Amino acid sequence: MRANNREVFDCEFDILIKKAVEKIPDTELPDLPYMQEAPDVHEWYMFEQEIWDIGEEIRQLVVKHKKKFTDEQITRIISICLDRRAKRGRQSFVMLLNKKAYCDYSERIISLLSDDDVEGHVIYSLYRMQAGQYIELIKPFLNHKRTWIRNEAKRYIQKYK
Repeated sequence: MRANNREVFDCEFDILIKKAVEKIPDTELPDLPYMQEAPDVHEWYMFEQEIWDIGEEIRQLVVKHKKKFTDEQITRIISICLDRRAKRGRQSFVMLLNKKAYCDYSERIISLLSDDDVEGHVIYSLYRMQAGQYIELIKPFLNHKRTWIRNEAKRYIQKYK
């Protein structure tokens, strides 16, 4: 008997999410030194890149199978998003939620605006979710030191003001 597309998607998602969770260190590690080529960006730990890549694999899985996440799957994604021990590896997981269909989950990730590792990705995802109720929280990012984050904040505020 052949498994249906949903079962295959769910099974592959489960394998990937477990793999990501296994990569998260037991304790929060200090930032690495700054990159020589980007003096305001810290070097990446190997686990951060591996977690980030798994989030991208999940995005590709969604595209391949044309499936939306279940509530349980979203809860697992958000759990990784909120786990600061995963550092910048969480960026790709935040972006997994950047669809209008997941707008109801915006309140679960809004707290990440105070997290340097993912703040720009949160603004980008809120814009794509069409979660326009956070203008006052995003306004301070109009003066962010990183141009791309300033631009995301400007785009968000222009759309939802």
